[in-house]
Amino acid sequence: MKSIAILALTLLALASLRADDPVPPKGFRAIFDGKDLTGWYGLNPHSVVKLEGEKREANLKQQREEFSQHWSVENGELLNKGTGPYATTEEEFGDIELMIEYKTVPHADSGVYLRGNPQVQIWDDTQPWLEKAPDRNPDRGSGGLFNNTPKTLGRDPILVADKPFGQWNQLRIRQIGARTWVWLNTRAVVEGAVMENYFDKTQPLPAKGPIMLQTHGGEIRWRNLFVREIGADEAKTVLAANPLLPNPTAYDVSYGPHRKQVLHFWKAESDKPTPLLFFIHGGGWMGGGRLSGLSSILPLFLKAGISVVSVEYRFIPEATADGEVPPVNGPLHDAARALQFVRSKAAEWNIDKARIGASGGSAGACTSLWLAFHPEMADANSADPIARESTRLWCAAVSAPQTTLDPKQMKEWTPNSSYGGHAFFFTSDPAKKITQFDAFLAGRETILPWIAEYSPYALVSSDDPPIYMTFGAPPALGQDQKNPTHTANFGVKLQEHCQELGVPCELYYPGAPDAPHQTVEKYLLEKLKAPTAR
Repeated sequence: MKSIAILALTLLALASLRADDPVPPKGFRAIFDGKDLTGWYGLNPHSVVKLEGEKREANLKQQREEFSQHWSVENGELLNKGTGPYATTEEEFGDIELMIEYKTVPHADSGVYLRGNPQVQIWDDTQPWLEKAPDRNPDRGSGGLFNNTPKTLGRDPILVADKPFGQWNQLRIRQIGARTWVWLNTRAVVEGAVMENYFDKTQPLPAKGPIMLQTHGGEIRWRNLFVREIGADEAKTVLAANPLLPNPTAYDVSYGPHRKQVLHFWKAESDKPTPLLFFIHGGGWMGGGRLSGLSSILPLFLKAGISVVSVEYRFIPEATADGEVPPVNGPLHDAARALQFVRSKAAEWNIDKARIGASGGSAGACTSLWLAFHPEMADANSADPIARESTRLWCAAVSAPQTTLDPKQMKEWTPNSSYGGHAFFFTSDPAKKITQFDAFLAGRETILPWIAEYSPYALVSSDDPPIYMTFGAPPALGQDQKNPTHTANFGVKLQEHCQELGVPCELYYPGAPDAPHQTVEKYLLEKLKAPTAR
């Protein structure tokens, strides 16, 4: 019995150590000790913003007194049930990197105030978007700067990165001056947008202020709150390497009836029609966002006099819900419709209809190649003027594409292939130890017409535009690959096929022979700005 008691006390001590002594990463320090509310007080700044004098002081005093009634520490976590003033640091901060974890519940929302200013938003992302509140976008996920002006970059997150309820989410926030970067569960969701001063939009964000944890409508738990001060030299280096992205000339323009059928357009300054980069983001047709892969090259194209469109589209689950057969028909034909829509705007947006080059990564790259190789989809007899526009491209330049959606080809090229079944309704069966790809391969004969229609490799013909592909590692045909979904084996086989049919196809990977362009952007800049020939 004595040994059991000693063991119980030891385990209790270890649990207490884990809960009470958060260990910050190197260079960071804890701003919540996991034990009590030391260093924090209660403040809802919205409740006092219009108060003055004694009324203001009385309200502030009351909020401090009520703080511990609404906030508590449980198992090393800072807990609030959804009521009361916000948890506010006694310390004020300027340029920082903040790491923080949170877990919330359905129908609640919250946020992290920086320098006392709202806010990096935390949503219940399962809430539906409502037409009566068009600028409230919980379905776009957490991490955006919700109190910024609607229809500006950073106001909503680039993509949905929230974890399901019951799991902890990790926020990493970098604040330099008024610019804010946010990573949610390691995914970039805000890329250096300016956080507006909510309380006085005529003034910049304050130079210093507290960190505040909002409570709003439901339980939220916080843990592992760590901060690192950013010095002047580091701040200067980061800002120099990350120029502020321009807001789109036209934001969330609808090209179809679905909420996801929207695009951003950036207009390059020019006295004559400009070429256009038509960007389609990746994510397996299951995720991702319109700036993913575009942010770093957007300023380069605009400076070169090339306008830019970035397309959002229905993912596989949304396309399936809409009755698309097969599911991949949704994202692919959304891209085609978006391309036709953009051409219909050519005069208004000062675009050269002929010089449109598609680009993207992974599934976005596959979609781009599908557009490049697919026969003309314009319907000259349609009553819809958009449907009469061409779907043909000037060129395409892509990163790590899947060049076939034929599981037999994938297996022959790369034995450990595992991608693509979701595009055609195939699912795994864990009880029978059948993977999605196993089902895909076994069912191949039943979907040959779909493979012929939706696989880029199957669509190549001699009249297709030139293309470029880049991969991060050399090919090894017939061998298992570390990343079979993005292997250069896809590129080698498509290049061989294009060469057989006389379609110009440039392939780059580390050590590739005869590859004049090492990046997508260099290829596109040359092709889109070429005097005449492609």
